[in-house]
Amino acid sequence: MSEYRQNIMNGEWVIVSSERAKRPADYASTAKTRIVQPEHSPDCPFCKGNEDKCSQPTYETKNGKDWKLRIVPNRYAAVSRPEQIPDTPLPRMRVADMHLFAPGYGAAEVVIESPKHNDNLAFMEKSDVYEIIKSYKERFNTLSEDPNIAMVNIFKNYGASAGASLEHPHSQIIATHVLATHITDELSYARRSFNTYGTCIFCDLLRKEMDSKDRIITISKHFVAFCPFASRYPYEMRIFPLKHSALFGTINEDEMEDLSDILRTVLAKMFTLLNDPDYNYYVRTVPNSDGDVRYYHWHIAITPRLTRPAGFELGTRIYINTTPPELAAEQLRNA
Repeated sequence: MSEYRQNIMNGEWVIVSSERAKRPADYASTAKTRIVQPEHSPDCPFCKGNEDKCSQPTYETKNGKDWKLRIVPNRYAAVSRPEQIPDTPLPRMRVADMHLFAPGYGAAEVVIESPKHNDNLAFMEKSDVYEIIKSYKERFNTLSEDPNIAMVNIFKNYGASAGASLEHPHSQIIATHVLATHITDELSYARRSFNTYGTCIFCDLLRKEMDSKDRIITISKHFVAFCPFASRYPYEMRIFPLKHSALFGTINEDEMEDLSDILRTVLAKMFTLLNDPDYNYYVRTVPNSDGDVRYYHWHIAITPRLTRPAGFELGTRIYINTTPPELAAEQLRNA
């Protein structure tokens, strides 16, 4: 029989339908045949030799004279900042004394993860993945210094169904002037829980997950990867620091090294088990201005795009997951 499960981190409900449980091969009909890519594409703006097709980088790492990683402004950005950054708060304005709006202020950047067009984060050298994590931290902290930036969002779209428009390995950073409602809701939920019980709900959750081990995928020196109890999607994963930390920008060198390894590991497991699925990942953290608060715990969420929300999910925000997370975790552990 199916069951309702509640996500203790935000109060949302999901339905886990064990009667409709699927094996990895059962999702093959949703997979798209991925074209084998060359190491260099003359038409790709992110490939080595095509640097003139991008704006000047805001961040770059090099190997001698050659670049290894570049971060460039997104030429098709939804938000932007003028060259002269305002030092006073931007106003919020009303239309007809009702509708609230503000200037489309922010920053949108593309992290070009490798000069190779056919590289894959799951199989890069650990040192190269470390450079990606380090670039995230550097730009997160730098963009957060702007007083008109409310939130810096770090995410990766891999594959067309996940929103990627280019094959070249890349991720994105978008800094926004406003906070999304579901983020403020999650922060408020965690704060209320801390005020009620006096402990971080995320730390409590990690202890329970590590005790039961039913949904654990792998544990490293500083991080744990698991499938959430109330997973909205099949094979959804989370990577959490073992030590309490609310703010991604405080991650240290040893932790970045370790995160590089565990992120690469779980992505490789997902690649092998699910036949290279499209996916999204994103970093969930408190805003830099909040500091390293006691009630929240930053983490990375990874979602394979094996199913698509339909009318019920969109209308109720109650998602139906056809692969129990306990089964998903077992299969990922063994991948």
